[in-house]
Amino acid sequence: MDSDSRVFSTSSPPLSGGCRALSFGAEGDAPGLTLWLSAPEGEPPAEGWPLLIALEGDAYFTAAAEAARRLARRPQKTRVGPMMVMGVALAPGAERLGDGRLGAFAFVPGADKGGRAVAPRGPALLQRLIEDVLPLAVRYGADPARAALMGHSMSGQFVLEARARSAPFKRFAAVSPSIWWNPAVIAAQPPQSGSDLFLTVGAEEEAPGLPGPHLARRMVSNLRDLAKASGASLTILADEDHGSAPFASLPAILRFVARI
Repeated sequence: MDSDSRVFSTSSPPLSGGCRALSFGAEGDAPGLTLWLSAPEGEPPAEGWPLLIALEGDAYFTAAAEAARRLARRPQKTRVGPMMVMGVALAPGAERLGDGRLGAFAFVPGADKGGRAVAPRGPALLQRLIEDVLPLAVRYGADPARAALMGHSMSGQFVLEARARSAPFKRFAAVSPSIWWNPAVIAAQPPQSGSDLFLTVGAEEEAPGLPGPHLARRMVSNLRDLAKASGASLTILADEDHGSAPFASLPAILRFVARI
């Protein structure tokens, strides 16, 4: 067959076991959401499956769900058993509305790279996660006592803000969180053991030679301060940068979620 006659067609990701999708319309200050759900085959155990809710699911759901499913095949070796993974993404077009991604995850006002003011809508999004998304996952077989919330960059900062407000997730995974947006989140963390908090960042995110504005964000230094204040362990990923850190940390995050 001539190669010119071979044409790729649009396809959904080849996620083993498939997944389910659901859309939520915008509601008040909360943006519309797209949800993807990947659950183990068969009936859930009596207590339900561990649950990982991955924010910015358009970027991370497929990788997280596929890693969870494949690592669960050899739990004795991987320390990852069957679990549910839910991706939560801003609905198509939501980033073009209001203050976009920054506003959706922010809890305090700030400014974007162009200096435009950003109004925080994070509290409305958190309320929706608590009142709509988490109960939905439980209805499909998740164990609320083993529910973890994961975010990266600005959504990683959202995870820290949620923990500071005692959101009803049992574990929190913040990858390269944008603490520079609101450094007060460090002191706002609850005065308890940091065993429910997973922190990681790429070593290259504060490497010498980066432009001054990047270094000013103290991506690694801020997390060191947070780990010291909270008692949480911190993993600094050698050779990883801001874009690669969430993918490099996925196996460790899944073990964190699966831990009894």
